[in-house]
Order: sequence, then structure tokens, then C-alpha cells
Amino acid sequence: MINLKTVIYADVLIIVNLIINYLLLRASAAMTGCNFKTRRFLLSSAIGGLFSLIIFIDNITVAANILIKLLFFAVIVITAFGIKSVKAFLKNCATFALVNFGFAGIMFALCTTVIPNAAIYKNGIVYFDVNILTLTVSAIICYCVLSIISRFTKSKVPQKSIYEIKIYYEEKTIECKALFDSGNTLCDCFSGRPVIICEKEFISKLYKSSDLTAMKNFRLIPFSTIKSGGALPSFLADKIEINIKGKWIESKEIYIAVTERKIVSGGYSALFGVPFLDTVENSIKGGTIAV
Repeated sequence: MINLKTVIYADVLIIVNLIINYLLLRASAAMTGCNFKTRRFLLSSAIGGLFSLIIFIDNITVAANILIKLLFFAVIVITAFGIKSVKAFLKNCATFALVNFGFAGIMFALCTTVIPNAAIYKNGIVYFDVNILTLTVSAIICYCVLSIISRFTKSKVPQKSIYEIKIYYEEKTIECKALFDSGNTLCDCFSGRPVIICEKEFISKLYKSSDLTAMKNFRLIPFSTIKSGGALPSFLADKIEINIKGKWIESKEIYIAVTERKIVSGGYSALFGVPFLDTVENSIKGGTIAV
């Protein structure tokens, strides 16, 4: 009887783990509702890919394996999300761990049903002996499942849902009431920056021309709802100020998406979600308070 051994290719191992780690980090960000930066997530994913090379180490002790895994786990989380506070760090660690367990469970189910005998486990690393396209598609399916689950784990609407905001653009300022929507996680898919949705009739006061494409850093930002989907024309505001407990908090690098539809009745002209509030929270911790 011939004993066949699976050949593990280091380059494939790193690339596959980079892709999976990136999707898991995106799923974690969706569950916590925090904004993300693509470059940080890619760097963090690359670190995770390098960590997967531990599979080639023989005779590693259990204690050493655990210590190395904990170290890399912390480095991956810190690189992706930073350390805003101990509480936020622990929350990100717990969420990333939960997402990893969820991914492992889904992949285990796939490996025991659809693609049996495709997984090799060593030193806490799993190598899937399938082509990269199959594995990537499987990882994307897992990401979609975890993203759907995240919709049911988002934080509740804060006690205050209506805020006053000011939007600054090229020496012009407009002020309005904005509604907080806990289900709104809209971000720019390239930069990960938060997006505030504004009614066109309100936001048109900032520019003379009706052509939004002339606005600073214009781009189309994809969106999806239960009923519909599409892309909203958007531009980068110079800064945004939001009134919280009588103090104006300043945030920069916020995109303004323009919609021709009425957002909601009640005198609101803008809508924002968890990502923008997270940015505001960071501004408060950093002491960015407008005078």
C-alpha cells in the first residue's frame, strides 16, 4: 500500500490565509459596527498569513504553540483596529475570536459534506487541500453568513436618536437635524470612511452647480436595503460637527452621500449610523471638540 502525503505550498498557504483573514476582519468590523481602513486590514491579514507558516514547525510544545497564537492574535487585532481603549480592544478580540469560531464551524460543515477530507490540521493551523478558487468561494459564503448574523448582534439605538450636525465644505456651512439609524452601516468601500446620507434639496445649498461630479473626491458609493440597492453620488466634506450634550464634536474625512428621496418625515435632512458615531467617539477621546 502506498502512503500518499499532501504537499503544502507555502505561497498558497499565505495567500489563502490572507484572503480568509481579511474577510474575517471585515465580518468582525460589521459585527462591532466600527469603521475600517483597508490598508490596516490588509497588513493585519498579511501578518495572519505569515503566522500560518507555523504549520511547518515540527515538535512544537503545546505551551509554546498557545503563546505564539495568543501573540499573533493580539498583533492581528491591534494592527487592524488599533487600541482605542482596553474595553474596545477586548471587545474586538472577543468579536474576532467569535467570528473565527463561526468560520471554523461553517468550514468544518463544508469539509464533512461538500468537500470531505480536504482539511489538514497541525499546530493550530488548518490547510485546506482544495483549489484556491473553491476555498475563496467557500470563505466568501462564510463571510456572507457571518455578515447576516451580525445584523442581529448590532448595538441598540442610543437613548438619543436625533442630533444637530453641521457640514462644512469649501468655506460654506449648513446645519440640520440628523437621525441616527442603528441598522445603517454604510461606509465608503475603498477607504472605510463613514458616510452620512443627506437629502439633495438640503445639501444643494453647498454648491452652485447641479452637477455633483464636480464635488471634491466625488465617487459613487454602493448601498443595499431590504427593498432595493444601487449607488449614491458622494463627496468628501471638509469636516462635520455634531452636537452632543451641548458640545460640538468635530470629525473629518466623512463622506456625504446624496439622495433625491425624502429620508424620513419629521424635519430630518440627514441620516447616519454606527460607523459615524464610532468616529465621533474617537474624536471625543482625542479631545477634538469644536469651539
